[in-house]
Amino acid sequence: MARKSRKHLKLAVSVSKDTVGYIRLSVLNRDHYGSIENQRLMIEEWGRQHQIPIMRYYIDNAFSGKRFDRPAFQEMLQDIQEGKIDCVVVKDLSRLGRDYITVGYYLEMFFPNNNIRFVSINDQFDTTDGITNRDKSAYIQSSTRVPLINLFNEQVSVETKMKVEVVLDMKAQHGEFIGPRAPFGYQKSNENPSQLVPDPVAAVIVRKIFEMAASGTGVTGIVRYLNGRELPTPIQYARAQGLDGNFDDGNGSWNSRSVKYILTNRTYTGMLVQGKEKRAVEATHEPLVDAGTFDAIQKAFQTRAYNVVPQGQSADNILKGKVICGCCGGKMQRKRGTNHADWHFFTCITKNRLGADKCTGMYVREEDVLSAIYRQLKDYVNEHYITNSAYKQQIQEYTGQISELSQRKTMAWINAMEHYEQYVQGEISKEEFRVVQDIANQSKEALIQVTESKVAYEKQYAKFRKLLSASSKDIPLSEIADCIDKVVVDGGGKIVVKWSIDQNRIGAVGTNMENP
Repeated sequence: MARKSRKHLKLAVSVSKDTVGYIRLSVLNRDHYGSIENQRLMIEEWGRQHQIPIMRYYIDNAFSGKRFDRPAFQEMLQDIQEGKIDCVVVKDLSRLGRDYITVGYYLEMFFPNNNIRFVSINDQFDTTDGITNRDKSAYIQSSTRVPLINLFNEQVSVETKMKVEVVLDMKAQHGEFIGPRAPFGYQKSNENPSQLVPDPVAAVIVRKIFEMAASGTGVTGIVRYLNGRELPTPIQYARAQGLDGNFDDGNGSWNSRSVKYILTNRTYTGMLVQGKEKRAVEATHEPLVDAGTFDAIQKAFQTRAYNVVPQGQSADNILKGKVICGCCGGKMQRKRGTNHADWHFFTCITKNRLGADKCTGMYVREEDVLSAIYRQLKDYVNEHYITNSAYKQQIQEYTGQISELSQRKTMAWINAMEHYEQYVQGEISKEEFRVVQDIANQSKEALIQVTESKVAYEKQYAKFRKLLSASSKDIPLSEIADCIDKVVVDGGGKIVVKWSIDQNRIGAVGTNMENP
């Protein structure tokens, strides 16, 4: 009787039901250019077109779509249960959340059970009168199916990437720094991460580099100065400041490339050039060198011997960056013979930069390197020769695997979608659905793996064919430069060629065909 009394008491209270808007801004999307306001404007426009006033908004700022304990969202659910709301409008389904099981629960159970009309503007999704069409044929063909499948895959769409690019481009136009970490010599401001400020330690090194270049010191001389005083390289300094991740730490020494990168980076003049469109904005931060000095250094690079590659050298250096010193592991530099003779040689410049105690200084004539490449190329081709018939047979096996796995994947995902509907309707448990979902995901991964293996096999075989043609001199060596990983020059004239072709993949066909 007490329960009945309370129920009658609640019915006696007159509650006004409203159409409301729900807005969510993700953790990663912290821009200040109208994301929340844009969502509000879209919802307001929908209300105007349908002559339905939006009475209030529930806004969760900086909350992930994977979480559903968001305060404004929970407040909205409470108001729904109290009968204060009859329609919820969002910009798109991702604003509601990015976990398809939980979102599916609200779309197909919670909202209908509470007679809530739910509208997703961008997805053209409208549960008019709070009732979802459960006729299977109509449901599959309806516009609700596409967003639900997107949620089922739990993948952020390409549109999200495009939105991020638009935001970053907008920031670049406004002169805000959009890089993941500040250039050497700067740091991100604690008050505003989009603002660069000089780093008290690194800025001193950068200013010294520009000062030496402006006074006429060459790049090699600057490198010697920095290494002689054991000043930290940009990556070393970043590591010391807490940088974590998979970055190339180099050999711990300054080199010509890192110095020249600083000397040609216009960021140090107080200008930012960023984004795909190369947005240039001046006076965005404190410069470490004045524009006049910077421009004079750029002119000197063109008129004096500042270039890392010596003047007079042939531009046709097909082995650039690939000839390696067997003593120190450094890259060897190609130079023209004495008195501009019509021949070239490779020499290790580590000895010149760091001293004889770091490297003995390997030297080899270019013609000897090319002869070694041809000789070892013929040996390699003879050892790993693949006939056209063998290649076609391998491709046929891959194609058969892909066809079979595609059918398995299709059946597994159809089965998973049927179990998803059963889960939403309460006919099976979440654990039972997860088992079917895992099988579907395994079938998808198996197909991806074999498909990628086939593509990689085709690419590697194409490289092999190029090597074969080059060994017969049907094509020049420049055509197979991408097939050469490196050429190691050791003492006593020993030259070893390392090929960038995965022989383990040539002739190897994926065998992961077990039932998932």
